[in-house]
Amino acid sequence: MIAADAITVAVTYLVADLLRCHFWMRTDWPEEIGGQSTVRIHMTVLAFLPFVWPLILNWLGWYAQKWRTVHWVFRTALAGGGALALAMSAIALLFARELYPRAQIGFVSIMLPATTVAARGITGWLGRWLGSRRQHRVLIVGTSREAVRLRRLFSNVVLGRPVVLGHLRGPWENQTDEVESRFILGGIEQLGPILDSEVVDEVIFSAPLDHVSDSLPYVRLCEEVGVTAHVQAESMTCHSTPEMVDFHGVPLLAYTPARHSPELLAVKRLFDLVLAIVGIALTGPIMLICAIFIKLCSPGPIFFRQRRSGLNGREFLMYKFRTMDPNAESNQAKIAHLNESSGPVFKIKNDPRVTKIGKMLRRWSLDELPQLFNVVKGDMAIVGPRPPIPAEVAKYDRWQRRRLSMRPGLTCIWQIKGRHHIGFEEWMRLDLLYIDHWSLRLDLLILFKTVATVVSGSGA
Repeated sequence: MIAADAITVAVTYLVADLLRCHFWMRTDWPEEIGGQSTVRIHMTVLAFLPFVWPLILNWLGWYAQKWRTVHWVFRTALAGGGALALAMSAIALLFARELYPRAQIGFVSIMLPATTVAARGITGWLGRWLGSRRQHRVLIVGTSREAVRLRRLFSNVVLGRPVVLGHLRGPWENQTDEVESRFILGGIEQLGPILDSEVVDEVIFSAPLDHVSDSLPYVRLCEEVGVTAHVQAESMTCHSTPEMVDFHGVPLLAYTPARHSPELLAVKRLFDLVLAIVGIALTGPIMLICAIFIKLCSPGPIFFRQRRSGLNGREFLMYKFRTMDPNAESNQAKIAHLNESSGPVFKIKNDPRVTKIGKMLRRWSLDELPQLFNVVKGDMAIVGPRPPIPAEVAKYDRWQRRRLSMRPGLTCIWQIKGRHHIGFEEWMRLDLLYIDHWSLRLDLLILFKTVATVVSGSGA
């Protein structure tokens, strides 16, 4: 929104000057005053406006995370236009008293509120479109008036509107306190099964202060599986240090299993996207050669596609170069006795289903290259816990599900520690160690060590 407002004020200023010259002054654009062009003074003002206008709007509460009426939006845009007119007058008087066309201030202050409201509408539409591509899924525990208010606030969010799965009745509530029955999924005892079987990003506990302690066992349950829990409360003390979040004027306490800066996560995503695109461009010829060899040396498709579990259990289609016989998955039961891994994972170092070309691809980790397209799509990251098969996730202990609380990646600590020599429990703990201590520096360290591992030929 800040970027859109900065662009809007610059474009509005230029259009206003163009209209003023053609329809008000009946002169060519850009205008000349006293034989001197006004380009320099306009450029001076334009250097300030993209910074001054968002500051004015922020001072007026334009970017606050609160529900605003249409009347408030128009009133604030008009007030901001008036404040900006004063700022433009000050800039004009400071740099060029006689050269600056004073009518320009009036044209901008009249046009800017309308263009700013239009920009807010466009950013709102864009936010809803982006939010619909990967919607945030929220579960509310509580059926009180405040819980219903939360659900209605979620339905009115403009940017990144979440999906409310429904309400669970808290132990402090009785049957007469319920909201519309179609929104109730059951009692709070259903929280565990829902977290195990559904994609849930956040759980909000709407409990009275004198019953907050009743929510704590279920907050710990959310922490155990890696799902963020919010407790709607004014103030309280708990077993861990929560983060206060202001959601549209409603104070919430966030119990995030691993608190990562949203700004740093955005940098990580940008880094992943750039690195994946560059990787695809550089390894394109290698992938083409791999595809040709797979087609010539083994019957069947070139790519192997498999459903995997991603962030908070979202399923996606992961791509790899096929390294096994076409019937490898259907024949897995026949060689189940050869499984060398503990836990709900099937791993064989010398798998008889692997083709000759597949052994070479696995040795140098070339079979993983198509997953760069998964990174571009946003299903995966460059560094992160490896995405498991949904059938394996179904067999996880509850604490192991927390590894799904971060976007899966191409490589992680487990990859560089010698994955064939690490048991399942240690594997899970290494992934949780990465999640709890994640940083951009750690990602770079893992990435460099992964390259060294692959180059040495021990990456399989």
